[in-house]
Amino acid sequence: MMFTRIIMGHLRHKWVINLLLFLTMTALVSLYVFVLNTNRFTARSMQLIMKNMGLNQLIIPESQPASDTYLCMEKQLEFPEETTLEAARHTELLSKYYLSVLQERMDVSGSILVLTGVRPVPRPDETEEKGNPVKPIKAGTARLGPAAAALLGTREGQPLDIKGRTFRVAAIAAEEGTLDDYRVFLNLADMQEIVGKPGKINAILSFECLHVGGSLEQIHRYQKERFATALPGFKQLNSEGIARGRYYARQMTEKYQYHLMGLVAVITLLIIVITGFQEVAERKYETGILVAQGAGYVYIMGLYLFKTLALAILATGVGFVIGGGASVLLTTPFLVTQTKEIAILWENLPPMILLIGGVALVAECIPMIKLIRMDPCLIVMED
Repeated sequence: MMFTRIIMGHLRHKWVINLLLFLTMTALVSLYVFVLNTNRFTARSMQLIMKNMGLNQLIIPESQPASDTYLCMEKQLEFPEETTLEAARHTELLSKYYLSVLQERMDVSGSILVLTGVRPVPRPDETEEKGNPVKPIKAGTARLGPAAAALLGTREGQPLDIKGRTFRVAAIAAEEGTLDDYRVFLNLADMQEIVGKPGKINAILSFECLHVGGSLEQIHRYQKERFATALPGFKQLNSEGIARGRYYARQMTEKYQYHLMGLVAVITLLIIVITGFQEVAERKYETGILVAQGAGYVYIMGLYLFKTLALAILATGVGFVIGGGASVLLTTPFLVTQTKEIAILWENLPPMILLIGGVALVAECIPMIKLIRMDPCLIVMED
């Protein structure tokens, strides 16, 4: 009871200082939680945005020059489409969102275009949240690049004759400024039937995931070593521009969070240390009297530490709610909406209490050095 009364007396006697300390810690925690919460969903949204830049890995037979695929040459090698299923079974690879591809240059209604059959092949561990950026094409339909649609003079919903078969134009893609603008995308089975190559493809596209961490070179090395074992006889080429963009975007969001966490910890520590030194100096007479009455330094230090810890825990709880709520309110309108629902990440509250509470205790221990070095006899005689 005496312990509690003394602490309440401390709070009442210096209520302005204690209130400012509480408000400062609350503001710092709110700022950090706002960034922590926002960063989580911003990073997720960034991944979705970067994923939509396209599949950045090409898998072809090891003996085939990549130029044959890039230029859609007649000498492209075919291989069984089951190869894509085999690759998808190897979940240790960083490749995800596989796409079986069979492409061939062809005269369509008097225009030379790249006829391309595609079929997405899911990996067992893929989630519905992101999904393959290339959507399936229904049998009997076609999806045209904008340049191909202009050359053919066709619009969405109109019929399109290809080698005696009629397809309905299901969609016309947005302009990309690449060869894809001149492609006519078909269901893979339809394409195989048109060119007389059942069960065959000549390329696999995939998406490189970066979850293993490390530098981009380490990530590529990790993938290369495992890919050679998983798919012997094939090689994988990366679109480095997309890979670097995704890597640097991930690095930026992660480092920003860590730097801010360090800044918040340092500022919190300094504020508590300064406040602690001031309070020790102002309450030295009370300390001398308590020691003279038989109170030990451990008991007196406990008063300061308990009060500071209580303020830190309370400030963390209030700041967590304010920062989390602000992140949901302010970022919901502009973050990518197909990611997980933006919400307060309550699982971060316990580690946040441990972090701020630990920093508060460490900071309060520094002024305690001055407290221990005080001579109670001199303090009482001075009084």
